[in-house]
Amino acid sequence: MDVSPFLPLPDGLLMASAQAEGNVLTIHLIATASHAACPLCTQAATRVHSRYTRQVTDLPCGGRQVQLILHVRKFRCDTAACPRRIFAERLVPFLAAWARMTSRRTCALQDIGLATCGEGGARLAERLALPASPTTILRRVMALPCRPVERVVFLGVDDFSFRRGHRYGTLLIDLADHHVIDLLPDRSAETTAAWMEAHPEIELVSRDRGEDYATATRTGAPQAVQVADRFHLVQNLTKILNT
Repeated sequence: MDVSPFLPLPDGLLMASAQAEGNVLTIHLIATASHAACPLCTQAATRVHSRYTRQVTDLPCGGRQVQLILHVRKFRCDTAACPRRIFAERLVPFLAAWARMTSRRTCALQDIGLATCGEGGARLAERLALPASPTTILRRVMALPCRPVERVVFLGVDDFSFRRGHRYGTLLIDLADHHVIDLLPDRSAETTAAWMEAHPEIELVSRDRGEDYATATRTGAPQAVQVADRFHLVQNLTKILNT
């Protein structure tokens, strides 16, 4: 990583100019690598087809938001058997393909989202010169890979909506450490039971008061004790008291 006067840059990127206007620092970067690897055949290409610009956001500098204008190139792939004739040079891991923000900015928003939430994270990010909507922060968090599912003894089960009123899925949580361990594509008893059958170590299932998850537990984890979770107990009690 070459250290510029403002921010570290990966090899192959050169700072051409920087201009501060208000609360935004605009930096022009030029790609200088002599070749680029084709994303399909991975062979090095040296013939430049054309040039274009990409506009992405980066971490703040000195309290200012940073806007990067990348002047990058498209190359011709000379491998006869490769179906990709023209491709844009990649700047990974500094910048993912088609991304509108650098990888380090993405990591910063993920850390904010994991430590707070969507709305709270958006307010904190604004104070840190990392403006982002609550939805953007949540998308960054949801893009993180789930940890591999290992041993789960206390399982929490509930539904969630991909699209409210149209499509629902099942959320599975390890209650020992309160981490989401899996998402199922629907909330049917068959799908949930099949997942539970693969985890015979389950001793307790906390669920809502619906019959689907009760049936799934009796089928997939008959050895487990079923309990109603606290949220649905309070919700049911509130409904009864209000009637």
